[in-house]
Amino acid sequence: MNLKGVRIIYNDDTGAPDAHNPVDAKLYPDLEEVAATAAEVDAALRAEGFRTVATPLRASGKGALTEFVREISAGTEDMIFNICEGAFGRSSLEMNVAALLELHGLKFTGSPSLTLGLSLDKGLSKDILSSRGIMTPDHCVLNDVPSRLKGHLDFPLIVKPLREDASIGIDSGAVVSTMKELKARVELVLTKYKQPAIVEEYIEGREFNAAVIGNGKEMKALPLAELTFVDFPAGVPRICSYEAKWLPASVLYKKTVPQCPADVNEELRGEMTVIAERAYE
Repeated sequence: MNLKGVRIIYNDDTGAPDAHNPVDAKLYPDLEEVAATAAEVDAALRAEGFRTVATPLRASGKGALTEFVREISAGTEDMIFNICEGAFGRSSLEMNVAALLELHGLKFTGSPSLTLGLSLDKGLSKDILSSRGIMTPDHCVLNDVPSRLKGHLDFPLIVKPLREDASIGIDSGAVVSTMKELKARVELVLTKYKQPAIVEEYIEGREFNAAVIGNGKEMKALPLAELTFVDFPAGVPRICSYEAKWLPASVLYKKTVPQCPADVNEELRGEMTVIAERAYE
């Protein structure tokens, strides 16, 4: 592909009212990391001979969105490299950025707006996967604190906010083993995160990431990655919590170690790759 140029867009949420609010922010312990990532993408593309320009979607100041739209719509670049994982300090607006690009008829990397919106809702995602014969843990979505356990579920369970990502709202207390713990955790999600709770069967096991790229016949699964839980403290569930993902100074972050490619036999690798491709489709 002979591209004239690539425009890199990223969210600069410095000054956003919610930028440091973990309830509706994806990852803002260090806002400079977003700009640093954009700079790394820029350098990598330039090293391959592409002409690049970087455009931040700023959160502060009147007219920031208008200026952003003006720049991306007036540019002559052939492709948008989209690394906006939200807007105005809110990760829930990630899909809106993609929709904006679609409205302007711009080609861009990453998922379309509908995919991003569906992915943010864990219940909808599970319903779609299940309808296509792709197994997911049994679950229910709760809008109120339950008086009893749903008949098809049994402890232990894991409780999460329905519409968050990046493990927001997930810590060691998210895994519950009694009705008392379940009620307390659902109430916490409803009151703190202002959204329903999704309650899932908790499955002890290994944690893999399976990335897929491309479309149609060009679709390709990338090498599997595994998050290994190394010497986790006794009694702490082996889950990828917010702390384990994003807080480098924490014990759980240091004991959650990524490994790529994952150490799996060919049979398991093939099975997971097929599942990933079916989920992607």
